[in-house]
This record gives sequence, C-alpha cells and structure tokens, in this order.
Amino acid sequence: MKWTILCAAALTASLASAATPKARTVIEKSPDVLRPEQLRRSARTLNSMQAFALAPTALAAAAPTDAEVGDADSFGKAVIYLGLGQTMPVILTDDCTGSDPTTERCIVQAAAPALTTFDESALGVMTLPAKATKDLVCFNLTPFINVSWNNGTGAQQTARFNALAVITIDNQVLDDPSLIDPNTGAPFNGSLEVALSTWRNTHSIGAGEFETESSSQSRSCIAGIISKRQLVETYGLTDALAKDFFKKPMTLHFGVRGSVSMSQFTQYFYGIRLFGD
Repeated sequence: MKWTILCAAALTASLASAATPKARTVIEKSPDVLRPEQLRRSARTLNSMQAFALAPTALAAAAPTDAEVGDADSFGKAVIYLGLGQTMPVILTDDCTGSDPTTERCIVQAAAPALTTFDESALGVMTLPAKATKDLVCFNLTPFINVSWNNGTGAQQTARFNALAVITIDNQVLDDPSLIDPNTGAPFNGSLEVALSTWRNTHSIGAGEFETESSSQSRSCIAGIISKRQLVETYGLTDALAKDFFKKPMTLHFGVRGSVSMSQFTQYFYGIRLFGD
C-alpha cells in the first residue's frame, strides 16, 4: 500500500483485511503427498550437501539422497508391475429395489437438499506375496463418476459431490500392539488406511434445473500408497521394521468414502494398477 493513500482509506482497508479470513491451503493427508515439514527437511539437507560438495574432499560418486532425488530408495531401480484391481460400483439413488449386491453397492440417498454421506469398504481386494516390491507401492488410479443433479425443491440450492478412494493395507508387521497409528492414536491392529482424493464438485443449481456430468480423471503415483520412507517418517516405524514390512505379504482392500447432495442418480467406481521396485 502506497503512503500517498489517505490514512482513513488505509485504516478501512486494514480493518477489511483483518475481518476477511485467510485462505488456507488444503493438502491431502496421504502417504502419496509429502508433508510440508518433509519438504523443508529435504531442502535443508540439500543445502548442506551442496555446501559440502564445494569442498575439495567431497566424494564425487556418493549415492543420491532423498534431498537430491526425492526418493533415494527407489532411485535407479526397475519398475515391477504388481497387478490391477477394480471396485464394484457404488450407486446412490432414491430407490434400490432390484439392485444386485453382488455386482453393485446401492445406497438410498437422503431427500433433497440434504447431504448424503457414504463409506463403503470391501469393494475390491488384491493380495501381494512376500517381497513383491522392495521399497514402495505405487499406483495409477482412474475413477469413473456419473452424477445426475436435479433440483425439484423450488429454490436455488448447492449441488455437491466428493469422493475419496480408501485403501486399507493389511501387513503382519502392524500386528505389534506397541505400534501406534499417528492418524488415530490407537494401535494399527494389523492395518493402515490411505485415503486418496479423486474428484470434488460444488456448484449452484437453480430451481427446476437438471444436469448430468460424467468424469474420469486419472491420478498417478507421487510418493506412493506406501513406502519405506513414509513408514518411518509418517507412521513412526523404525528403519528395520519398514524393511521388514516389504518382506511380508500384503493385502489391499479397496473402498470409497464421500458425499453427495441434490443428486437424482450417482454412480462411482475406480480402477487401479499397482507397481513397485
């Protein structure tokens, strides 16, 4: 703000700014997305290493670190394809009469304009043998969404849809009751849960309006569904336990969690391909 602006105008702008809540960045809380503190730690380490590299005694052939390449454990290793899975569809509608529970999961939604939440597990499963991958489980995930919005309430409403792909990983290492899940504050009890964001839509819909939208937006791996690094830095396992984690068989259960409003009919499912190193 320039000093030539009148003091009264400056005070008004200052008060308006103070009254307006600051926008907050929303970061997905999953092992696939590095936390800000992990990025800061990597930056500090990289700066230290760059200073060391200028010294005449620095080793030219040192192995890359997380600070340099983001994931030193998988650096230079070949990709191993681990298989694929697909969930059965979740259907949200006004009437589930005739729905076959062996081919779809049907949910009777709340009357408009109320929000309907859903949390469905056991929509698909994949079992990986021991030592299937060394340091991480990566993925390509494609959700398929079809939503028909209909506003018969006689007034303008807000239409919403949000869905997370929820993946539960069973592993014998997590059976130890002394290991505590930082997300729940309770023992892992043999499994941990990863929720990946897939699609969110919020918009106004006028009285009497009808809209249909279909979407399929693929998402690829960043840090992975799970990795040795995240087991140590996010979940608090020792390096030895993190290594042992990948020596054990793993079972992955696929589910979905989300919400929808002003929907006449909604269908959601996703396909996922896994790969490791």
